Amino acid sequence: MKRIYLEFVRGTAAVIVLIYHCIELHPTNGPNHYYFSNWGTDAVIIFFILSGVVINMSQTLNPKFRRTFLINRLIRLYPQFIVGLVLGLSALYITKTAMPSIGAIMGNFLMLSTLKEHMGYIASCIESNSPIWSLSFEVFFYLLFVLAMGRYQKKAVLVWFLISLMVFPLYYFKVEHNVVGHIIAVLAFSSTWLIGYYVYEYRNYFYADKYTALFSAGALPLISRLHLSGHYYDPIKYLLFAVFAIPFFRYCLQIPPGGKKINLFYMVVPYLIIIYAVFMQPYITFLNFILYSALPVGFMLACFIIVIFKLKKPCLSFISKAGDLLGKYSYSLYISHYPVLFVCAVFFHNSAIYLLVSLPCIFLITFCLESFLQPMVVKYFGKLRTEKSGMAYKLNTPVFNPTHSTTQSIN
Repeated sequence: MKRIYLEFVRGTAAVIVLIYHCIELHPTNGPNHYYFSNWGTDAVIIFFILSGVVINMSQTLNPKFRRTFLINRLIRLYPQFIVGLVLGLSALYITKTAMPSIGAIMGNFLMLSTLKEHMGYIASCIESNSPIWSLSFEVFFYLLFVLAMGRYQKKAVLVWFLISLMVFPLYYFKVEHNVVGHIIAVLAFSSTWLIGYYVYEYRNYFYADKYTALFSAGALPLISRLHLSGHYYDPIKYLLFAVFAIPFFRYCLQIPPGGKKINLFYMVVPYLIIIYAVFMQPYITFLNFILYSALPVGFMLACFIIVIFKLKKPCLSFISKAGDLLGKYSYSLYISHYPVLFVCAVFFHNSAIYLLVSLPCIFLITFCLESFLQPMVVKYFGKLRTEKSGMAYKLNTPVFNPTHSTTQSIN
């Protein structure tokens, strides 16, 4: 059963990534895209938390063996991932941009790539589809989760979470760009994924009302603008981001309240401290500071207006329809949009033409990937599994031999 709020969050995060990259890539925007900085990363962290929630929920409601779990995840991710890489390489060729090395291309195809500017441990993402860096993290989370499956899963996941916290110092101080650095980075960022996992795991021990959930969601953009270290991708900051997101994701589960209620008051004091910390930083404009600081109250006020004017029913209808649509196409949109924008940004300097050409192309590719490619892949592998099962059944079923049977009877 789909949780439509979670689907809406997934789809909205994908659209935010698209909007940010539309702004970032177009050359006429100049430095203005920095006013929207962190949007794309915020959405990726939301994806990580959401993935932890959904994977635990799926495995709890429909348990699968390790092999089945991995196969299902690869079938879901890898075919469209390959299309995204091919689109990225094609974009480099069309724009006459330097091609990456064979090793870098192989690292990308093996889902081992990270952002060159900030990580680049094993292989750097191809320039024309940089969002795929998050897939190398996502797949690693799945591999760790598979290792944790079994009789002692709760203990194993707890050990994993503790290790993810313990490697924070190594992430900040390790300078080598190699396999070890990649593993350290993935372990550090897996703490955000595990917060999502624990939201579902302990869903019956706490709950939040809609106003607390909206305050929680509204606080996230300001938290992501904290500078706790010199690293742009800061696992401690995003761990704080994930912790603040707990009431929001618990509410999005759409299950009855249970356990202790998270009161809004519990979040106000920590948020005031965050407001002060961000205010003392020189990295954010005063206007952005005011807007982001007021966002939690703005979300709550919007909800209050909806209740007062009895707009709840149409709003829920919109969330349901939009969530169903956006959630379905979110991955395809995420994996395919950047190469199209990359090409259009080179050839179209007029903003209107840039959008009029790029967006229809993106939506068409997104639709084809999810509505045609993915069903074909699922059908093919489903047929392959059926054939293998049938073959195994034939090999394990005794064959009736009339001659042998008659001989035995005579003897």
